[in-house]
Amino acid sequence: MKLFFAGLVATATATAVCAVAVPAQAASVASVQVAPVNPVKALKAQLVPGKGVKITESSGITLDFTVDDRAMQVQVSTHTVGTLAFGKGNVAAADLRVRMSSRQKRSDPPYRVIAEGRNAYVTNAGIAKALPSGLSWIQSKASGRENAILRMGVTPADLRFMLDNASEVAAGQYQGTATLADFQHDKSAGEGNVEFRLYFDEHNLLTRTVVDTTAYPDGDTPAYDQMVFHTDTKYSDWGAKVKIAAPAADKVISEKKLNAKIRKAVIKAGYPENGPF
Repeated sequence: MKLFFAGLVATATATAVCAVAVPAQAASVASVQVAPVNPVKALKAQLVPGKGVKITESSGITLDFTVDDRAMQVQVSTHTVGTLAFGKGNVAAADLRVRMSSRQKRSDPPYRVIAEGRNAYVTNAGIAKALPSGLSWIQSKASGRENAILRMGVTPADLRFMLDNASEVAAGQYQGTATLADFQHDKSAGEGNVEFRLYFDEHNLLTRTVVDTTAYPDGDTPAYDQMVFHTDTKYSDWGAKVKIAAPAADKVISEKKLNAKIRKAVIKAGYPENGPF
């Protein structure tokens, strides 16, 4: 959940699921039947340094609000393709290609982002051209301890929660629901509900997650009427050897050092106006 959810969530967002017993694989009469590793243990086994997974994620937000008694709507979508590199028990780095678009305007130029630690480095051909000679990446630092980009994917805790609140609807497929507060483990998350679907391969590794969240505002004078998030994430090549490194320091300029003219040029070239988080 995502890049867009970093700020909304944009920050986009999820918490997940305890293992459900899985039937033993069919075996010959002479063979001993062996149950596959449960999904949470299967995921934990992948979260080691040097390994990673490829992801393809389509996410979107639809915001309904009212202005002068007129119903209005804003829709923004994000398509992300790339690789997550694991550390010990977590996502340690990411190398992603991102494209954002909205119903109100044309698609922005796609950009590449590398994330590690609290840092995000963004580039594309237009951004590199707009920067001073010799520089090609813009570096931004997360304001808090967490890098929202590295929250992409599903943690073992996320998976445990979702499985505990889901039912198997077909072989390797689960479907469930939760309140927004429970899903985010945050009582202040507000009113809302979450529906999710999980898909696993024969090794009980995730191949896809689909999460739909509907949130409602608090208070008597809300800034919006309803907010709907949709995230569809596909996983492949679990266990692939992955190494993601930050760009060379002499190719990087801090976002804070961009003057007004250059900042306007890189945003036009595709740099996210509110930053990559």
